[in-house]
Amino acid sequence: MLLRLIVLLIFMSPVVLATLWFSDNAGSVQVEWLGWHVDSNVPVLLAVILVVFLVFSALSRLSALVADLPSKLGKSRQARGLENGMSALLAALDAAESGDVGEGRRFAAEAARRLNSPGLAARLDRLLPRPPAPPVAPTRSEVAKGRLFARKPSPPPPPTPVVDKIQPIVKAPPPVVVEKPAAAPAAPAEPSREDLEVFSAKIRAGEWQAAQAWIGEAVLAGRLTPLVAARWRSVALEGEALDASPDDPARPLRLAREAMAADQTFLAPALHVIRAEVSEGRKAEAETLLASVWRHVPARVLLDACAPLWRDEDMEARLKRLEALAEIAPHHPDGHLAAGEAAFAVQKWGVARRHIMAALKIGPDALGCRLMAEIEEREPGGSARSAEIWRRREHEAPPSPAWICGACRTVSEAWTACCPSCSGVATVEWTRPVRAEEPSLPAEAAPPPVDTAPVPDLPNAGPTP
Repeated sequence: MLLRLIVLLIFMSPVVLATLWFSDNAGSVQVEWLGWHVDSNVPVLLAVILVVFLVFSALSRLSALVADLPSKLGKSRQARGLENGMSALLAALDAAESGDVGEGRRFAAEAARRLNSPGLAARLDRLLPRPPAPPVAPTRSEVAKGRLFARKPSPPPPPTPVVDKIQPIVKAPPPVVVEKPAAAPAAPAEPSREDLEVFSAKIRAGEWQAAQAWIGEAVLAGRLTPLVAARWRSVALEGEALDASPDDPARPLRLAREAMAADQTFLAPALHVIRAEVSEGRKAEAETLLASVWRHVPARVLLDACAPLWRDEDMEARLKRLEALAEIAPHHPDGHLAAGEAAFAVQKWGVARRHIMAALKIGPDALGCRLMAEIEEREPGGSARSAEIWRRREHEAPPSPAWICGACRTVSEAWTACCPSCSGVATVEWTRPVRAEEPSLPAEAAPPPVDTAPVPDLPNAGPTP
C-alpha cells in the first residue's frame, strides 16, 4: 500500500507543478478560422486537446471491440459446442455401461456432430453392441412371385414299369418323431427347506465346487430363481476365496472378482476386491471400482476401505468426490452422510445441512443427528435448543450398520459364509442392528405375572426384544 502511494505521488508531482506554472503564466491563445475568432488561454487549450484525445481513444477502443465481437461470439459458440459434445460423450459412455444401446448410439451421434469428429462416432459404434436387425417384410412383387410359384402344379410321377416278376414288399421305416423338450417348471419365489438344507450342508463342509455344481442343477430343475441362484453362487465363491490357501495369493482375489460378477448387489466380494486394490496401492483402479459398486450397494464401509488412498488429499477435493458419489445414489443415506461430514470438516454449514437433512429424510441415523447438533452449536446464529433436540434424537436413532446375522441377530466383525453363532448359511448381511427398547412401567403399577410354562423351540427364531 505504501509503495503504491509513493508511485502515485511521483506521477502526480509533475502534473501539479505544471498546473501551478500554467496558473501563474496563463498566456493567451487566439484562433481565427473561416471567420471564427476564439480567444482563450493555454490551460484551456491543453484541456480541450486532452478531451479530444480521450474521445478519439474511446472511439478507437470501441471500434476495436466491435471488430473483435464476431470472433469472440464464434469462440464462445465453439466452447459451448465443445462442452455439449463432451456432455453427450459422457452420456453415451454411461448408457453403454448401463446396457442401453439405443440411448448410447443417439448420444454418440450427437457427440460426433458437436465435436465435429466422424472418427469418434465410428469408434463408439464399434464399442456399442449392435441390436439384432429386424426382419424385412417381403415386397408385393416377392409375395406375388411366391404365390405364382405356389400355384404351379407339381409334375406327375413317372409311370411305374410293369414287371412280370413279383416284387418283394419292403416296409418303409416309421417316421422319426422329434420330441420337443419340455419347458422347465417355474421356480418358486423362495427356495424350499430341503434345498436350503442341502446348500447349507455343502457350505458348512467347505465343498465349494460341489455347492456351485448343485446350484446349476437346481436352476435347470426349476427349483431356484436366477436371483437366489446368483446370490448363493456368489456366497460360495466368496466363501471359497476366504478359505483359500495362502500359498496362492492371486487365487482369493480371482474368486472374489468372480463372486462380484455373479451378484453385483452382494457387498462382501466387492469390499474384498476394493481392499485388495487399496492394499496394492492401485488408486485409479480402486476409485473406478468404487464408483461402479456404489451404484448397486452404496455402503459407508466401502468409503472406509478407500480412506487410506485419500489420507493426503485436500478436504475440498474430498468433498467434491463424496458429493459425486452422493449423486450416483441419491436415495441412499450413506453418500449424503459422508458428503455432509466432509462439508462439516471445512465448515461449509449450508452444504453440510443440505446433505445431512437429505440423509435423515431417508431414515434416522445417529451420525446425522450428532452432526446436526454440532452444526447448531458451532455455526454462528445456531440454536442451543435445536442442538439439544438433535442430541436427544441421536440417542433414539438406530446404531450404525454392521455385519449382522439375519437369523440370530449376532454382530460379526467381518462377513462369513456361516454365522459363527447359529451356523446359518448366507445369513450375514450389512445392515443396521435393531435397538432393544425397554418398556417403562409406572411406579405404582405392579409387573404382570410371569408365565412359567415351557416355550417350544421355534426354528430360525431371533432373540425376543
